[in-house]
This record gives sequence, structure tokens and C-alpha cells, in this order.
Amino acid sequence: MLTPSLSRPLVMAVFVADAYSLGLHWIYDHDLLDREPLDPNQLHAPLSHWHANKQAGDLTHYGDQAWHLYQYLQQHQHFDVSAYRNSWAHFMRHYTGYIDKASAMTLQNMSQGIEPAGSRSTELSVTGRIVCLLPFVDNKTAFLQQAQALAAMTHNASSTLATTDYLARVLLDCLGGIPAEEALERELQHLPGRLQKLVRMGRDSASDDTRDALRHFGIACDLQHGLPGVAHLLCRHQSIPEMLRQNALAGGDSSARAMITAAIMITQADPPELPEHWLPTCLTTMDD
Repeated sequence: MLTPSLSRPLVMAVFVADAYSLGLHWIYDHDLLDREPLDPNQLHAPLSHWHANKQAGDLTHYGDQAWHLYQYLQQHQHFDVSAYRNSWAHFMRHYTGYIDKASAMTLQNMSQGIEPAGSRSTELSVTGRIVCLLPFVDNKTAFLQQAQALAAMTHNASSTLATTDYLARVLLDCLGGIPAEEALERELQHLPGRLQKLVRMGRDSASDDTRDALRHFGIACDLQHGLPGVAHLLCRHQSIPEMLRQNALAGGDSSARAMITAAIMITQADPPELPEHWLPTCLTTMDD
């Protein structure tokens, strides 16, 4: 579906966004964040104890799962959810980083033979992983179907699946040259009313300071906080680096917001504006 020259920046954007977010990820102390405790122009080791085994240039646990998916796709050149789920389960059972609740519940369900095994998580984080599918699908329909299958594998809640489908459609629109703000509105019909309201909240806050807006929506992991946050970031910012800086300083689950937002924004950046010194360690050895 995508040429290498286009797919590489999309994939890079996801991992750069995650690695950049690591330093302040899951920090909820507004006073600390407002003192800007880290140099915003560099990658950093995490301040949060949840990522105690991470160093500057590493990915969060979200990025690690996306990287595992991307490596799997590079090896197999296509996505089959049944085969991938087995590979993912093996990876997660030996994973030494933080294991989120959605992953833990999915693994538990698999071990007990419960089907479908995917948790009922309504966290936003799974949406960032779908970008890794794009270079390995033949058409838009296949991408939307595979994005749903990937999300349901670990986040099998109706609101999460609807949000994933919506953001996948927005991403496709932006790849086709439609501005992000227009795409957000164009695809609203694919969301239930209560989720449409969240998108409109984010869109209508475009003139507000990012820290104030995101903290008003809530900066925790659930999509009820993250979805308006993504809409705000897309409508507020033209610069990816500035979006990442302000998003990180807002606090909370910054990585989940950043991964999908950066991927959508990179489709409209000419040339793509990802600072080389923000590349995570995994990308410095990635094949072209």
C-alpha cells in the first residue's frame, strides 16, 4: 500500500514519539511538570518508577509491543492475528518491562482457554500500534480489518474498537491529502455519539494551551481522556516536535496520545520533521 519512502517516516514517527515520551511518561505531578524538569530537546531516562529498567533512547512498554509487532511483520510480511497472538504471548511472558492490565488480562484469558481472550480494556494505547500494519497491507479495507483484529487481540471493548477504527480512517484520509482537522470531522459518523462528543471537545479546544486542555480532559490512560487529547493535539499543533514537547509536559499517559498523533501528523509534514537525535535505539539499527 505504501512505498518505503512513505512508510518509513510513519513507522519512525510512532517510535520517536514513544521514546520522546518516556522521560515524563506517567508523571502526574503538575507542579513538577510545570517546572520542566528535563531538557525538552533531548531523550531522557524515565522519571517514573514504573519504567525503572529503562534508559534514554529506550521505548516505553507501549513502544516495545509495537516494535515486536513491527519486527514480526518485517519477518513474515503479512499479519495473521492467530499466528501473531502466539508470538506476542511468548514475547510478553518473557518481557521484563511493565505489563499493562490489558496485556496481563489477555495472557490470563489465553492461559485459561477463554475466547475471545482479549481484555475489555478501554485504554487508548493500542491505537498507536496499528500504524505498523500499513507497510504490509494491500489496500485500505485490509488495513481497517487488520487494525480491528489487532486491537481486539488485547483491547476487545466496543469503545476501543470504535476508536481504533475511527483513528485508522483518519490516518488513511490524511495519507490521501485531507487535512487532519477535516479528517476528524469527516469520519465522525463511524463513532457512537458519546465518542463523537469527545472528539468535538478536543477539536473545540484548539485555541487553548495544550497543558490546560489535556489536564482538563484528564491525562490518565482511558480513551475518554485520550481521544479528546488526540483531537486537541491534531487541531492545535502544526509542528510535530512542538506537539511532542507540550504533550509530554501535560503529563500522564503522554505516550499513548503521542504515538497515534505523530503518525497522523507525519503524513502532512513536508519534509518529515523528526530530529535525528530523537531516534530511539531500536531505530538506529532498523533496515531501510
